[in-house]
Amino acid sequence: MVVKLDKLFREVIVLDLDHLTYITNLKTDVDVWTASLAELELGEAAKQIFITLLELRRFNCHDFVRFQIIQQIEPNLSHLLLSLEQHYLSNSLLDTKRDQQISELVLEIKSNHALLYIELFKRTQATLETHKFSFFDFNLKKKLNIFRKQTAILAINHLTNLLYSLQLLYLDVPKNFWTSAYRIYQIACEYHFNLDKVEKITEQPSNIDSTEKAFAQLILLFLLNSHKLRQSEIKELMLCISYWTSLIHFSKNQGTQSHYYLDIQSDIGPKLNLHKDVQDKNFYYINTMELASYIESTLRPNAHYYSKTEEKSLTHVLKRHIVTTLNLNPTRIRPRYEDQGTLEVTLGITSAHFFLSHAKHFKETLDLDIDFSLQSNNQVLSQITGDREIQLSSRTYEQRFNAEITKIYHAEITNRSERGYGLQWHNQVIRNLRTGEFILIKENPEALWTGALIRWMKQTNHQTLEFGIELITKSMCPVAVSIPKQNTAQTIYHPAILYKNDEQDYAIILPSAQVFYENQNLLLRMGQNEFKIFLKQSSILTQSCASFSFDLLERSKQPLMDRYFQHQLTSLQTQDLWESLK
Repeated sequence: MVVKLDKLFREVIVLDLDHLTYITNLKTDVDVWTASLAELELGEAAKQIFITLLELRRFNCHDFVRFQIIQQIEPNLSHLLLSLEQHYLSNSLLDTKRDQQISELVLEIKSNHALLYIELFKRTQATLETHKFSFFDFNLKKKLNIFRKQTAILAINHLTNLLYSLQLLYLDVPKNFWTSAYRIYQIACEYHFNLDKVEKITEQPSNIDSTEKAFAQLILLFLLNSHKLRQSEIKELMLCISYWTSLIHFSKNQGTQSHYYLDIQSDIGPKLNLHKDVQDKNFYYINTMELASYIESTLRPNAHYYSKTEEKSLTHVLKRHIVTTLNLNPTRIRPRYEDQGTLEVTLGITSAHFFLSHAKHFKETLDLDIDFSLQSNNQVLSQITGDREIQLSSRTYEQRFNAEITKIYHAEITNRSERGYGLQWHNQVIRNLRTGEFILIKENPEALWTGALIRWMKQTNHQTLEFGIELITKSMCPVAVSIPKQNTAQTIYHPAILYKNDEQDYAIILPSAQVFYENQNLLLRMGQNEFKIFLKQSSILTQSCASFSFDLLERSKQPLMDRYFQHQLTSLQTQDLWESLK
């Protein structure tokens, strides 16, 4: 798919088309045709709009006329794209041929849409640069200047919209994407209209009223995601970033808060500023500290928001992700080295619990006389929306669930760093392969399982998926937790992973950041023993899991916890030794 988009973005358009297929008379047929689209089936409407977009790019007419036609089509086009995207955006990754075909059509439509405005901008800029305007052409020149500002904003807005759709599918941008965006912004700065406000244009967000804000929105969407968020989080982010465009600042001069930069002459997105002493005439430095401070303020109780949309859409997990990204310490960036090999991979906390428990299912490890239902991530989420706990009782579901958690997958190594791996997946993508998922990995049968986290994912094509993982620990053991004093007939346990961090302090990985939170009391079950603990600071926070430091409230039980943890580590090492000798 990206190859197709590459060709679109490098295509040279010639205005050699004399008429449009569906609009014969420009004065009367545009309204008639757009009205008829609502009565057509979705596939036919998509076909006609797609063909019209392609033809409009080559149509030999005045650009003011071209602009007027596309503006009349905009409402129908927006509705069409929403309808098409509903067919495949329910899944984080495409898993049917039909989904792939629909997604390709959407991306081609959005690319042509953005390119149409980019070409309008370029031709208008060329006219203003080369045409010698007489005194009597004053009104025309003024109109062209306004038109240039409008097309600049719309071109960047539609590039942002394309980037958003690519991110939802974990795809990279096509070649010449950033070149196109940078060139528009560079011209706006050179001719000093980047800050000029333009009256609202059809389909333009009301608070994106200048080229500067449109460009800031594009940069923010790129910086705050980079393949690390899930679909739901990307959607939430997209709803909010237009409110933050005044909180980041671009400058040709590097300052102490210039955390990121972009090379205006390159075709690469903004990068983390690793070289604070380097000054380059092609660089624009990006100060994001005001935005970081604002998002940090929303983490406090009774926070002030710019909009109700932010208050509703920004989850605690997403806020923490944004703050971490904006405050990223360059010294944490580890060099990566090319490598080859294969890793064994298990997916999810429940699966990790199974393999760390000598192939025992979770309910067996509780060591109780009565049978408790399994607690999966889906059940954890059910506790958020319901008033009461929902336990699984379906034997069919349990059999399927058991089959999923006992699977070991294989991924190819492409590179490694001190704290992680770059991996590649060539087989059919499985549904629970998601960013933020806790996993176990093992490079060879003799090795111990290592706990890790999927940090980012990217599709290079519909058959290949790349993802990066961060190593967490090798010293870990499976445990269970429950929330005390719940209004349920039975105590409900959740699988968890107890581990030692880099400072050799205990920490715990729990299956949901929405159910478990800082300053919460829990019961930690290890074998037949239960310990009262108090969750403190979280160090990992994703939609799938959260890691917390904690205090043991019964200090006299510390030796008992230490002995159990060490016994589990020893038994795991013995288990892996015997497995390697099989």
